[in-house]
Amino acid sequence: MQLIALDPEQSGLYSPLVLDYLNKDPFFTPFIHQWPNREGFAEMIRSRKKTSVDREYLVQCLKDQYLGIELYEQEKHNLELLRKPNAYTLCTGQQIHIFLGPMYVYWKIVSTIALSRKLKKEFPSEEFIPVFWMATEDHDYAEISYLDLFNRRLEWKEHQNGSGPVGRLETGSLLPLLDELDELFSRQESWKTYSEIFREAYASGDNLAKATRKAVHTLFGKEGLLILDPDDVALKRDLKPLILKELREGTSHHAVDAQSALLEERYKSQVHPRPINLFYTHPEKGRERIERSGRQYHLPDGTVLFDAEYLEQWVDRNLSDISTNVVTRPMYQEIILPNLAYIGGPGETAYWMQLKSAFDLYNISFPILENRKSVFLFLDKNARQLEKLNLLPSDLFLDEDDLRKRAVAQGSGSLVTLEEELEKLRLLKDEAIGKVGQFLPQQAKPMADVFNNAEKFFKKIEKEIFTLQEKAVEKGIEKALKLKSQLRDKQFTQERNHFLVQYLNELETGKILRKIEEKYTEFGPVGLLLT
Repeated sequence: MQLIALDPEQSGLYSPLVLDYLNKDPFFTPFIHQWPNREGFAEMIRSRKKTSVDREYLVQCLKDQYLGIELYEQEKHNLELLRKPNAYTLCTGQQIHIFLGPMYVYWKIVSTIALSRKLKKEFPSEEFIPVFWMATEDHDYAEISYLDLFNRRLEWKEHQNGSGPVGRLETGSLLPLLDELDELFSRQESWKTYSEIFREAYASGDNLAKATRKAVHTLFGKEGLLILDPDDVALKRDLKPLILKELREGTSHHAVDAQSALLEERYKSQVHPRPINLFYTHPEKGRERIERSGRQYHLPDGTVLFDAEYLEQWVDRNLSDISTNVVTRPMYQEIILPNLAYIGGPGETAYWMQLKSAFDLYNISFPILENRKSVFLFLDKNARQLEKLNLLPSDLFLDEDDLRKRAVAQGSGSLVTLEEELEKLRLLKDEAIGKVGQFLPQQAKPMADVFNNAEKFFKKIEKEIFTLQEKAVEKGIEKALKLKSQLRDKQFTQERNHFLVQYLNELETGKILRKIEEKYTEFGPVGLLLT
């Protein structure tokens, strides 16, 4: 097993905003609290020591959520550590998906565990606990209810008319999909282990939140990962002050809008806040935004919830069904956890940049933003094929046309082009037209047309030459494109469009963690894992 780092810029994975953030552009100083480096974490630890979290209450809430699950020793150890004032969490999160979802969910969790171990080496007197925040209150059922495997879509249609939190959905109806997975992986003996994990999780008749906890616990619990379900009225006890302030004043959207305007001087905003950044799960209408008109609070369709006079009483009665949105969820996390960092993908890093002013408004600690690792599995035999083609792993992240040119150049020994001659022609054109224009300006355009036609002819000849070279190494090009498709085909298929169940047999989490932990910083955010 070998881990190969790739240049983030060459990978094509990151937006200009994320690339600039990875390069620590000073432009971001007003949008963050600390940089994701040793100095930043040292300062974050000092800062977090000044804020209080009800640790005993948090531990009890987590223990209650784990009832019925036999904990691994490292989970027990981390739960006890969480009581101590020198223990801090590192948090990642994701909307829960059937069968755990796309590959990037795995890399989010692995990145968080690896970072906790790296920090323990750098700060041996402190404790660091990885936490997976299950976004159980999200209601995008269409996004979480399918798998695309081997050109086949498997869909969970049982709840497609529902609009409530997906974590509350009963899971017994997922068993027929599991039977289909068993057929797809029937030739893989090791699949039986994972089939049993999902069958035990889904067959119990519990909801998707509890089932996901069981599966994630089985896969990562021995590594010390703690799993948190925010759809818990006990945890929302500490969220209540924010809920009341958001409902009464609704000022967070002004803060986010102001910060977004500053960010938009260079980048595009991703989050568009609302006057009230909270949801309510109505027993008949599902999870809907809370809106306000005058003294009345209501749903978007006009259904009245309560009058301002009864706000606090209504919140007390309905706390379990009030939930956060993209603006307030990050604050919920920081209110209840002694957290140092959020480990997220490129899109998350971008939208967190819009939020710090809202955190400041509510006097909530803003975490370090750590980009998760993006790792692509690549077979050793494929790596050997690539070597025979004289190509590098980074070449597979080139656009298709550029990869073709690269493959031709490497396959034929050298790529014959007329680029040098074309550049000389362009310089000659500028020089000649400049001289002629001084004396015969009426001849400048006809002369330009002659040069332009010559340039078109040169390009036509160059294309014909390339086609002849391409045919000579056609098999090599086909192999290169096929190898590329395993990693990237228009989008990053393995990370975003491929699902974790497809690769469970190839993932040795303990070994992978050790590889990433060994060179966490040097490895950078993106790479290939040869298996």
